[in-house]
Parts: sequence; structure tokens; C-alpha cells
Amino acid sequence: MKTTFTTHYKKGFTLIELLVVIAILATLAGISSPIIMGQMEAARESAARKTCMDIVEGATRFRTDYGQLPFRPDEAEANEANNYQVSLTTEVGSDAGMLAILTNREEDDDNRMNTNKDYYIRSDVQDKKADGLYEDPATGDLVGLYDPWGKPYYVLMCEENDGCTDPFTGKKLRGKNCIVYSLGSNGTGKAPDTIRKRKRSNNKNTEMTAAEEEAEEAIADNIYSWKKVSK
Repeated sequence: MKTTFTTHYKKGFTLIELLVVIAILATLAGISSPIIMGQMEAARESAARKTCMDIVEGATRFRTDYGQLPFRPDEAEANEANNYQVSLTTEVGSDAGMLAILTNREEDDDNRMNTNKDYYIRSDVQDKKADGLYEDPATGDLVGLYDPWGKPYYVLMCEENDGCTDPFTGKKLRGKNCIVYSLGSNGTGKAPDTIRKRKRSNNKNTEMTAAEEEAEEAIADNIYSWKKVSK
């Protein structure tokens, strides 16, 4: 009886087929990468806007509870020309005690402003300056609050009933005693004191100068607690 042995060869990918697959994957990655990055950036902006609102809500609740805004006047520099409006940042050591008050971290029990020890802001503590509270290991008791791009938030507070002054337009924001903003994506926005925006002519046909255009773009890149800016 004759026995026949049949050898079966398993077919693999050819080099050309592998190159085609790699090219397709690279194309798909190139198409999807900007979409993914855009979604991630949108999520960061949403998180920053929420934190801006959280600070405002916490400060407003504290003012309702105690009849004053949550900062220590002796540690803050008030703008007399602007109805003693106070400008703070959430950089470590630059908030006039605001974060310690709102997060129930005041060390001196005898001089507490938050006497009920309530939490007006809740945030995870990070081990670096990024997207949340940061406790400075050098000081131990000082805390900062940073946006998703590692920058501090800017806070304006005023006791005036007609509200704080919009730092970008100079107009009063009626009923708003605390306003907050972030410099946005990678700090591409600008704080008001770094903008030298020239007053434009009343002639609507007057073209903006390069400096004015740059200032407008810088302002639009900020993230606000009190208004939305289309980008």
C-alpha cells in the first residue's frame, strides 16, 4: 500500500502586504490624532471653566455665610482707583489666604475666617502644579490651585454692590463680586496687566493694528467664569 505524504505550507504576509498595512495604519493615525488632541484640549478647557465657576461659587457662598469675601485684607493689595477691587492669583502664596479659607486649611484656629470649618472648594491634591490643588513642600502649609496647563487662576474680588470691573473691557459686571479666569491652552491667553491694548477709533472702517489684533486674540484665548468667548 502506497502512502502519500502531503506537505501543507502556511501562507504568510508578503513584504508588500506588510508595507500596505503599515501605510494604512499610519494614515488612520494621522487622521485621528488631531481629532483626539482636539477632544483632549476641549476636555481641559471644560475642566478649567468648571474650576473657575467652583471658585466663584465657593467665594459667593462664603460671602453669604459670613458677610465678607474669603481673603485676608492685610495680605491683599486693593486697587483704590477701582473701588478697592482686589486682584489675586491662585499661585502658591499669592491668594491672600483665599484657598486656605475655602478649603478649610487655615492653621491658626484663633484667627479663623472659616469658623464653621466648611469646605467651599473641593479638589484633589496633586504632587505637581497641574489641574488641582498643590501643597508646596517648601512651606508645608501654603497651597495653590492650578489649571490643566499648570498655570494659576486669576481672581478679582470686590465688595461693591455694582460688581467687579471686567479686567478686559473696563465695564462693571453687575452683581458679580468675584470673577475668575484662566490663561487657557498652554497659557496662550494674557492677563490684563500684560496687554497694552490701544483705544480704537470710532470709525468702524478703521483697521486694527497688529498690536490690537494680538491683544484681541490673547483675550479670546482666556477661559472665563463670567462670559463665553467664541474662538
